[in-house]
Amino acid sequence: MTDEKLELNKLNECHKEANPDAMEQGCSVCAPKLALTVEEEYILSRMRAIKQQARPIAERLKEIGRTAQEVTNHEVPEKKDAEWEELNRELDRLRGDWKEWENRLDKAIETKLVLLGHRQPR
Repeated sequence: MTDEKLELNKLNECHKEANPDAMEQGCSVCAPKLALTVEEEYILSRMRAIKQQARPIAERLKEIGRTAQEVTNHEVPEKKDAEWEELNRELDRLRGDWKEWENRLDKAIETKLVLLGHRQPR
């Protein structure tokens, strides 16, 4: 038996007691993970970066929304309205970027599946 199969068998042993059919069913804990291509890793890192940029913007928009609810519309300074608009534009831009990277990821996955022979080229 190869070292890789031995290691996989050791991993499966810990789950056989909880689920005796785990090995035959392809236990998600024991099954080998699907490897990402370099392109997929890059795309996913870019998507994580977009998420990191979007989180503080979304939080600030929530803060502004809570503040606006606490006071009447006439008391909300125009400065907050301008900030709200600017943050919304930035969040929309990030959403567009996210959609673009999501499309790229779909294409990269499709290419990988074609190369592995799991799908026919279009």
